[in-house]
Amino acid sequence: MPIAAPETKTAVCLPSPPSSNKLPFVIFLMKEGFYAISSENVREIVILPAVVPVPNMPPEIRGVINLRGKVVPLIDLRLKLGLPSAKADLNDLIQLLRDREQDHHNWLTELEACVRERRPFKMARDPHACKFGLWYDKFQTDNSLLKMSLKKMNEPHQLIHAAADEVLRLVEAGDTAGATKLLALRRNRELAELSKLFEESRRILVEHHRELAVVLVRGEKRFAISIDQVEAVERIPEQNIEPLPGSMAGQTENHSWRIGKRIKTNQTILLLDETFLFSSDAIDSIPTRPPRVPAVTAPA
Repeated sequence: MPIAAPETKTAVCLPSPPSSNKLPFVIFLMKEGFYAISSENVREIVILPAVVPVPNMPPEIRGVINLRGKVVPLIDLRLKLGLPSAKADLNDLIQLLRDREQDHHNWLTELEACVRERRPFKMARDPHACKFGLWYDKFQTDNSLLKMSLKKMNEPHQLIHAAADEVLRLVEAGDTAGATKLLALRRNRELAELSKLFEESRRILVEHHRELAVVLVRGEKRFAISIDQVEAVERIPEQNIEPLPGSMAGQTENHSWRIGKRIKTNQTILLLDETFLFSSDAIDSIPTRPPRVPAVTAPA
């Protein structure tokens, strides 16, 4: 899952183009899929500023943002597409890291109990077989800081799991004191280091979580949609565009969903229908100007 958008805070401004089916598409990433919209109505792309919630709005209306003094309604495109919000994904990942950290505290506590009580130790000894190892071996990210932090976990993680065989060999040899000493060393050194790295990874996730806002304008209607990250701005030839298969088209209400294929990579992209994006009546009910303060007339 992409964690960080580009660090630049400079807006990408697109000129107002004439209407044409030859206009390039803005291709962007949402969760694990690629989507595109025509650049015809795209005015600019910015790092998502602070969002002010508006009460009594549908879930996909996140609130309003302030762009150079202009109040712009913001749609959470993930929610509008039926996907989990980026914030929910972030919170889930942070919670997963908390759970996997706690797993290793529980693992070492169970090993200590098995030594004291002289009973078999049945938890995973292979670092690739525990829940964290299984997750880590499949996890991918473009965030270099997060990648580095997770990579630093390898050594303490492997040493903790290796402790099971070492400790149980000492117990079998009658050296319970040596086993207890080794357990204390692993807890105070490797487990403490692993916990610090888990905390560091969670902090990186929070600090580098960035979404983008794509500002759309058509006539008098102006609003923004939140996306994960921009992939490219490029043309997709007409011969590379086709409607959704018939069995799926019926699930898209009255919107003209299409599939496009990129020229160089042949990657399949869902082309979003403009009427789908501009169809939210709730946007029109959001005030985009500060309320007027009535003039106060001084008493005669």
